[in-house]
Amino acid sequence: MPKITGLSKTAKRLGFKVGDDVLKMGGYDVVDELDYLFYDNESEFDVVLSRGKKIKTVKVNKTEPLGLEFDWEIKPAVCKNHCIFCFVDQLPRGMRESLYVKDDDYRFSFISGSYVTLTNVTDADIDRIIRLRLSPLYISVHALDDEVRKFMLKNPNTLKLRDYMKRLGENGIKMHTQLVVVPNINDGKVLEDSIRGLKAMEGVLSVAVVPVGMTRHRAELAELTPVDENNARQTVAMVEKLHAELDGFCWCSDEYYVKANIPVGEYGYYGAFNQIENGVGMLAEFKENFLYSLEETSAVKLDKRVDMITGVSFATILEEYLPALEDKLGIRCKVNAVVNDYFGHSVTVAGLLTATDIVAQTERGADAYVIPDNMLREFTDTFLDNKTVKDVEDALGAPIIVVPHSGNGFAAVIAEHFKTEA
Repeated sequence: MPKITGLSKTAKRLGFKVGDDVLKMGGYDVVDELDYLFYDNESEFDVVLSRGKKIKTVKVNKTEPLGLEFDWEIKPAVCKNHCIFCFVDQLPRGMRESLYVKDDDYRFSFISGSYVTLTNVTDADIDRIIRLRLSPLYISVHALDDEVRKFMLKNPNTLKLRDYMKRLGENGIKMHTQLVVVPNINDGKVLEDSIRGLKAMEGVLSVAVVPVGMTRHRAELAELTPVDENNARQTVAMVEKLHAELDGFCWCSDEYYVKANIPVGEYGYYGAFNQIENGVGMLAEFKENFLYSLEETSAVKLDKRVDMITGVSFATILEEYLPALEDKLGIRCKVNAVVNDYFGHSVTVAGLLTATDIVAQTERGADAYVIPDNMLREFTDTFLDNKTVKDVEDALGAPIIVVPHSGNGFAAVIAEHFKTEA
C-alpha cells in the first residue's frame, strides 16, 4: 500500500497526514499511481487510510488537485511469451541491464506507449483499464488469426486477445496496434486479413506493420526468413493499397521502405504520426523538421569540419540534406555510415548502433561529430553497450553533438555548439 510522504495545504485541510497508508480510493483498492491520478481528477470521492492501528475515511470534496506525494515504485509486469522473433532473446551479453528485462505491462502501455500483448492480464485488469479509462493502449497483435498468433507467441493465453480487445473497444478504450511480420508466417493473406479484421474492431485506431528484426545472435533460436527487397516491396504495395482503401488506417514502418529501396510517403501521408515511435513516418518527419530548422537558423561561416555518424540505412538519405546544411553553416560534412558488427549487418538503423562500432569505424579528423539522440538511453549519455558519450569523444578526439533524431532544431543545435565553444 502506498504511504503519503508529502502533502499540500489542500490535503492537510481535508485531514490527510504524512505517514498515512492509503488503502482505497473511490471504493477500490489502491494498486499504484494510476489510481491516485484518476481520482485526483474527480471532485468528490472517499479515501480509506490506515493511520497506525486506526482506519480512517476522508471524504474528499475539492476544486483543485490534492497534491499528495507517495513512495511509488511501479515494477513492470514481466512478459510470459516465448515469441519466435523476440529481440531480447537476440541480444549479446554486456549491454545495459535494463535491456534484458522483458516487460509486458498495460500500465506502461498507457504511460509511455510501449506495446503489450495482453497475455498476462486478468479479467480484473481489463475491468481496471476500463474503470480508470487508460486510453489509448498500444497492442501487439502480430496476427489476428488465433492459431498463427499462438504459434508466434508460444503462449495459449493469447487466445483471449480478441475478447479482451472487444471489451476494451466497446467500453471506450482506444487502441493502436502493431503487426511484426515474419515472412512465410504472418505476411501475405494473413497480414491482409489481420489489417481488415482490426479495422472492423471498435476502438482500434491504427496499425503499424513492422519487419521482423534479426541480429546475428540467434543460436538455438527459431529459424526465420528475413525480410528481403522483394518481400518488402510486396508488403509495402499491399499496405499502401489498404491505407487508401481504409482511410489511412495502416502504414508500413520506414524500415520496410528502406529494405524495398523505394521512397517513403510524404509528410501528410502519416496523419497525426500516432505510430512514429514504431518507426512509422520518422523519415518524413525528419525531412520536414530539418528543412524548417535550416530556414529558422541564421547563416554563419563556422569553417569547421562536422561529420555525421549514423546507421547504414539512413546514410544515403542524410547525404541528400548535407549540401544545404554546409551552405547555411559554412561547414564541411561527411557521413560515417557505421556497419553494425555488434548485432549483425542485417541491423542497419542508427538507434541500435553501439559506441564500440562507432569508435572502430569512424574516420578521425573532424572538429565535431553529430549523432542522433536515439543512440543513447533516454535522458542519459549512455550507449547500448554501456559506454558513454565522453568515452566516444575521448576515442575520436573531438566533441560529440547530440541532435534530436526527429530533425527538430538540427542546424540550430550544431550552430549553438560552436557558439558556446567560442
